Amino acid sequence: MIATPGNSNHRTRIAIIGGGLSGLAAAHSLAVALKPSGLDPEIVLYESRRATGGRAGSFIDPKTGQCVDYCQHVAMGCCTNLIALIDQCGLTDQWTRHQQLSFHHPDFPASPFKPSSWLPAPLHLLPTLGKLAYLSSRQRREIRSGTLKLMRTGSQSLRNVTAQDWLVGVGQSAETIRDYWDVVIVSALGEASRAVSMAAARHVFVDGFLAASGASDVLIPKLPLSELFGVNLPAAVARLGVAIKLQAAVRSIDCTKDSSDKTKLNVHIGNAQESFDHVIAAVPWHQIAKVVSAPLASVADIHPSQWASVPTSPISGVHLWFDIPITDAPHAVMVGTLSQWLFPRPAEASSSGHYYQVVISAARQVRQMSNQEVTDRIVDELRVAFPKSRGAKLLASRVVTDPQAVFSIRPEVDTIRPKSATALPCFHLAGDFVQTGWPATMEGAIISGRQAASSCLRSLNQPPVSISSGLHKNWLTRQLIRP
Repeated sequence: MIATPGNSNHRTRIAIIGGGLSGLAAAHSLAVALKPSGLDPEIVLYESRRATGGRAGSFIDPKTGQCVDYCQHVAMGCCTNLIALIDQCGLTDQWTRHQQLSFHHPDFPASPFKPSSWLPAPLHLLPTLGKLAYLSSRQRREIRSGTLKLMRTGSQSLRNVTAQDWLVGVGQSAETIRDYWDVVIVSALGEASRAVSMAAARHVFVDGFLAASGASDVLIPKLPLSELFGVNLPAAVARLGVAIKLQAAVRSIDCTKDSSDKTKLNVHIGNAQESFDHVIAAVPWHQIAKVVSAPLASVADIHPSQWASVPTSPISGVHLWFDIPITDAPHAVMVGTLSQWLFPRPAEASSSGHYYQVVISAARQVRQMSNQEVTDRIVDELRVAFPKSRGAKLLASRVVTDPQAVFSIRPEVDTIRPKSATALPCFHLAGDFVQTGWPATMEGAIISGRQAASSCLRSLNQPPVSISSGLHKNWLTRQLIRP
């Protein structure tokens, strides 16, 4: 038992509002941290939907009957907190790890992108630039020069500048920004270089590609996200003693004082009310204002209405079923096209056909087109990139766009991201929008959940959760890359 003043028999109650990755990570971290301490809190996770996973979900396509993800999610080798979580939950075998990417430009042969196995980081990526056939010699020189300058520029000095302004300032041409920098920035950050914070872009290039060997590896789920994050991950969390309540929409959270003048947090679900000693709000940035009462926001000194106005960036998933396989590649990066990434799932070929998903981030252009126009253009691009597709028949298609897929991580947005700990010691924030140092990614969500758990643990006089700062950096990396 965790004793509280005036009631030695009181069992501390902790609520987590939201069953996305941040909420699940917070629940897992708390349960693991408190179990060996001998303390026995009651941890309850509330999720408004029928399954956990948040934005990392799936749906049954009505035409084919197949379960497909709204949008393909991938991780990188530098996502050490996500990798640690899936490993601790016994889910590592449900992911496939790839060390090589393949870049496809409509006017050039496919280009492999694989780090050197004999050069140490950060030099391990130098040979790959020469293999990107669609880049000119001038562009490669610009990229090497810009990358070196980025490595030697600290993150703090980049927070108030857009990626495009900084890149132009260090000699990157519009063509190089379009063909190299934006290819990575748009896919990783969900926003173009003209708007995105350069500090966030630096995190992708320096920590995501250069900092350590294996950092740029790509990890792809083998299962639909609804099974991975809606069944298997919550099952592992529930085995630790966390109560997960589905279809339990929280209307609001407010605060009161009990007879001993201790702050209690009241969670309103439907017509019922539950009181908790600690609450972790793990809902998206645009929903915080709907859940947190104005008095609670004032006491906690947070600003939900400010976050609700943060600009968002859409992501589209174009789902395609062909009668024959169009490529054997496990994935492909598309350059110079509307398509950005291609992800096959050949293992699920059935009478419905062979399934592929094309992902388009910062998909504002897609929202201006009809679904048929998008599908026709994507199929035409695939027929250029993959010769096998020229003889393939498209059996079915579906375009799914999430207009609020990620927040637009602009310089002005980066500066207002809140901390997990608030001014009220019993109220904590989780979600990829809090200050994690990461953009809106699965890794950022996991880190935020661990941060919120640490904030809660400190209030309970317990050691905080260990949060990984990335892969091990060798001596050369530490000398060449400025923090």
